[in-house]
Amino acid sequence: MDKLVDYLKQLDLSEVEAKLYLTLLQTGPTSVRDLAATIEIKRTTAYFYIDQLVEKGLIMKLVKGSKKLVAATEPENLKVLVESKIASAKSVEKEFPSILNALHTSLPQEGNNTDAEIKYYKGKNGVIKIYEEALKSEKLRSFFNIELIKNSLPDNDLLFAQALENNKDIEIRELLQDTKLSREKVKSSRVFSTNNDRHIYKFLPNGINLSAADILIYDGKVGIVNVQSQFTGIVLKNKDFFNNLKELFDLVWKIVPDNIE
Repeated sequence: MDKLVDYLKQLDLSEVEAKLYLTLLQTGPTSVRDLAATIEIKRTTAYFYIDQLVEKGLIMKLVKGSKKLVAATEPENLKVLVESKIASAKSVEKEFPSILNALHTSLPQEGNNTDAEIKYYKGKNGVIKIYEEALKSEKLRSFFNIELIKNSLPDNDLLFAQALENNKDIEIRELLQDTKLSREKVKSSRVFSTNNDRHIYKFLPNGINLSAADILIYDGKVGIVNVQSQFTGIVLKNKDFFNNLKELFDLVWKIVPDNIE
């Protein structure tokens, strides 16, 4: 079982999704209640991951008399995920030379690695200070995991809304991790649902996971925010690091298609 779970995780299934799918292959059609009990998760949690697996074509919903059941589709359907993974890897390989060139051309002729400053922040107020500083800039780029931020910093929306109102010069570009939950949170977000040409976002290709909650690129600095086990943040002021990450962001921005609702 562990080997099968590990393989399915390589196809971008979470551990819970893998266990749900493998369990259904063993049990056949069953209720969500019984399925959740079998792998020892909450029923509400099971519903969320089942919807994800339905989208991936690995689970189907059935109605048998008065009963609502779920069942695994044929294992051959995994081939679609395998082909998607291969296509994604080929895309990454194809774009690597241009990314490498962008990184090299952004490096200065003479290194200034000694001209660096690192600041550490801890706690919710510390993380908010990073956002307040970044939102005073004229150009803010961000790799953003909206799932993590919306759950841990619900007032983040208000910070951005106020910045767009008070800082008329700011332009914000955000690349978001693409999941079903991310798209739901975007729709319920005050900032993302507002039509403002100074705040534009796109979704990263499906399967690209952001471990940091937010990576902010602004004013020669890079801020990294984490909110999972505790609120922590770091701001690095370094010309080389800033330029490299800015070039990488801009290249990804060009490659990723515009968001379509």
